[in-house]
Amino acid sequence: MQGRVAGVTVITNGQPGTNSQIRVRGFGSFEANEPLYIVDGVPVGSTDFLNPDDIDQTTVLKDAAAASIYGARAAAGVVVYTTKKGTRNRKLSVTYDGLVGFTTPGSGQKMMNPTDFADWTWNAFRNSGWKPGDQNWTHPQFGTGATPVIPDYLMVGGTYGVTGNVDLAAERKKYNVDPTAGSVYQVVRANRAGTDWYDAITRTAPVTRHSLGFSGGGENGRYFVGLGLQDQKGILLNNSFKRYTFRVNTEFNILKNLRFGENIQGTYRQVLGIGGANNGQGVANDENDILSAFRMPSIIPVYDEFGGYAGTAAKGFNNPRNPVATRDGMKNNNAFNANGFGNVYLEFDPIENLTLRSSLGGQYNNYTYWNYSRRQYENSENNSAVGYGEGSGYRFAWTFTNTAQYRKTFGLHNLDVLVGQEALNTGKSRDLQASGLNPFSNDINYVNMSNVSSKVTNSQLDNGVTFYSLFGRLNYIFNDRYIVSGVLRRDGSSRFGAANRYGVFPAVSVAWRVTSENFMKGVTFLSDLKIRGGYGTMGNSNAVRPDNQYSLYSAGIGTSAYDITGSNTSAAEGYYRSKLGNADAKWETSVTKNIGFDATFLNGKLDVILDFWQKDSKDLLFQKGVPAVVGSGATPPYVNAGTITNKGIDFQVITKGKAGSKLGYELNVTGSVLKNEIGDLGGDKYLAGINPGYRGLQPIRNQLGYSLSAFYGYGVTGLFQTQEEVDRAPAQDGKGIGRFRYEDVNGDNVINADDRKYLGSPVPKFTGGLNLKLTYLNFEIETYMYTSVGNKIFNASKWFTDFYPSFAGAAISERVKDSWSPSNTGATIPIFESASNFSTNTQANSFYVENGNYVRMQNISLGYNLPKTLLAKLKMQKLRFYASANNIFTISKYQGLDPGVGGNADTQFGIDVGNYPVTRSWVFGVNLGF
Repeated sequence: MQGRVAGVTVITNGQPGTNSQIRVRGFGSFEANEPLYIVDGVPVGSTDFLNPDDIDQTTVLKDAAAASIYGARAAAGVVVYTTKKGTRNRKLSVTYDGLVGFTTPGSGQKMMNPTDFADWTWNAFRNSGWKPGDQNWTHPQFGTGATPVIPDYLMVGGTYGVTGNVDLAAERKKYNVDPTAGSVYQVVRANRAGTDWYDAITRTAPVTRHSLGFSGGGENGRYFVGLGLQDQKGILLNNSFKRYTFRVNTEFNILKNLRFGENIQGTYRQVLGIGGANNGQGVANDENDILSAFRMPSIIPVYDEFGGYAGTAAKGFNNPRNPVATRDGMKNNNAFNANGFGNVYLEFDPIENLTLRSSLGGQYNNYTYWNYSRRQYENSENNSAVGYGEGSGYRFAWTFTNTAQYRKTFGLHNLDVLVGQEALNTGKSRDLQASGLNPFSNDINYVNMSNVSSKVTNSQLDNGVTFYSLFGRLNYIFNDRYIVSGVLRRDGSSRFGAANRYGVFPAVSVAWRVTSENFMKGVTFLSDLKIRGGYGTMGNSNAVRPDNQYSLYSAGIGTSAYDITGSNTSAAEGYYRSKLGNADAKWETSVTKNIGFDATFLNGKLDVILDFWQKDSKDLLFQKGVPAVVGSGATPPYVNAGTITNKGIDFQVITKGKAGSKLGYELNVTGSVLKNEIGDLGGDKYLAGINPGYRGLQPIRNQLGYSLSAFYGYGVTGLFQTQEEVDRAPAQDGKGIGRFRYEDVNGDNVINADDRKYLGSPVPKFTGGLNLKLTYLNFEIETYMYTSVGNKIFNASKWFTDFYPSFAGAAISERVKDSWSPSNTGATIPIFESASNFSTNTQANSFYVENGNYVRMQNISLGYNLPKTLLAKLKMQKLRFYASANNIFTISKYQGLDPGVGGNADTQFGIDVGNYPVTRSWVFGVNLGF
């Protein structure tokens, strides 16, 4: 959907099996802005169980008048998936869709080679005011001289920075990397050529997908059976995704006016080695192995001389861990989930034009995992024990829907009335997790929770959220000119207390087909013109937990204890209020207004769709601070006190036709303009409870007048150039030549917390796509481009790689070569030195904020369809071969791996700590049908 549907923002990363972040027309809540997904009429939390080849149609509902029929959870938009169905009175049709391909990892960030790394370590000494002979002028590997000496060996046993030959035969006898067998003894040769750690943890990753479909039907029924297999490796070692699916969709006549149908799917799904919260969406926020690849100095090899892992146990390189060892340590981890999904339904036509439908749907999800952590020896900070963990759980959700629909055309009038009732539960679940240390044997065939020590066990119970809804919809068309649609829905949710459990949400839309009027008959260039508008409300309850209505209590010796006996020798564990409840919380409400038109020109050769819209969300739920007199240590409840406004313009232009008799073309251009703004916080200026930290940097403030997840910090006006400039500047802790100079926002001649300001937004102002398809005889070529403009990215990874004191001795970015020096006064990177203070690396500021604009060629594919005459001879319906390249190039000034940065949406995203990039892939496939 990225760039193909106007008004829809999609952010994804390169991890196979991860969920994409989809936002429909902005961000209407502080939490839970994921759209509602509907599969064959059943609401689901995620569609990761679906086989893409089983999907027949995808529809995005953006306007309130269209989406509000789904009521509860539809305030963030609705994405409707319809899977393939058979066709009545059609013989058996068999299809096969298969593809194979591979993904390449691309290049990592440019880091200094060993020689430059050593030289710039010495530069840091010089820039810190040290000189040879000073106590600080020393490095365990490079010596104490005026110039650094690259050693031959980083470590020989307990000796570091060894120059000259080493008797490896003798050293092999002392070699030991098993901490349980005695002291660790390694021999690590310096990699003078330099280790490309990103290359070491990545690979060319294969992908394959195969799908079989069987469909058809007779006079009294239809059927579709689908089988799917997908096996995809990630570019990171031991990162993979597998999915096996089996689907059966059928419908049969019981009586002439009574039908029974079902849509059932079973899925086996396995995702290994994935990182990031919410099934991989938040990977950009993680200090993961991709970041580790840019923290490890290139002089360290992957392995020591005798095959063990090398690392920062060789002194002088701080504490990053060997990321290859980390990825290899995942090879025995395992996990999977089995998913059963579907619905059964009855349709009855008691009289002509009236259909009664009853549907019972459900989803059962069961998961199991087990994992291991190795005892490390190669790092400066090691895990001292072997760890083992396992867990399992299940979730069962159900939906029961009953509708009555009456359709009737009489004269110039067309009437469609729908009334219904729906009850559902989002999923009752139980989960159990356990972990322990040091099993009696490290052989994975014998490790379980019965033979580990220091056991820790946790379990959870969730009764799910229950909804009950009544709804009605009226569609009326007069003379194919005037169209009116109205929806009324009453939703109840167990998330709220009895007083505010139910909400009523109406919506209405009108349209006028102008070209049906008599005065338009002479307008030949305009084939169709429909002007439409809508107004509606939708409710949202997803931003609050069901227990928000209750005050909760916890026990703990450290928090609540009392010496009941008065002996001063013992204490009883007491209870304290751990969370304040709010029984008066109510539904969030989104009020959506839109006006637009659909126009077709030049006898169908040109289509233009334009929408102006605004979504005002009110009564938004968030945790508002409470006075200390209410009680300390208790988590504040969610209250209705916020507003957010989203407004924008969506457009789509489609032109198609032929250039000559053989060349066909179709051009589809989409675009969306979006403005997101927080309007009210119940008297507060910002969300005080959301203040994420990244190694001391706190770059986000959700504040009035700005977008969600807006960046906040000090504005860098430049770098201090002279001592005179330092002396004349406002008071600023740690100020000095070559260091950051911050803007004095309030003009009080003192730089402090009051001078922090808005630094940009991660929300794009414009997103768009361009799809071009050309056909010539039986060949077709299609290309697709996407652009995102107007957003910023907070590149937090630079804190690790561009500042010496963050982790002195860790890897250094090539960017540092352009840092400030007396001969490079135009630099934007501060002087490379050892000082860590307010004016160097400890504050969130505009240095980290980068332009997030990019244009990406997402896909180009070449296909060939076998001629119909040849297909007839082979008794085939279709045979198509194709080759496709994805993510071919990206045009961007962003210095990280990938400008498509998501994160922990929605109040904490746009931060790049270690984003998993979307990289180039190549696919070859075939589609055939009998």
